[in-house]
Amino acid sequence: FIVLCLALVTGQDRDCDELTRRCETCVRQLNNENDRRMPTLNRECRARTRRTWRWRDVGRCELTRLNCLGWNRRMNCADIAELAGMERIR
Repeated sequence: FIVLCLALVTGQDRDCDELTRRCETCVRQLNNENDRRMPTLNRECRARTRRTWRWRDVGRCELTRLNCLGWNRRMNCADIAELAGMERIR
């Protein structure tokens, strides 16, 4: 059972990585910097998590990957910070 779970998780990671690669290929063609860097999301999440996470900007493709990895989560700002490996403030 453990081997099957590890295989499923590894397979899912590869799918998320492929999704990220495809996103990056597509995003390179966008002329809208705000669409790539998502300043509104980053500003809002930085403000909401200022007491719990040291927020760093997340781009569209990284967020796509995090959404893929966190398919079973609400994906609020705290979930994004945790999955992105941001530093937690104690």
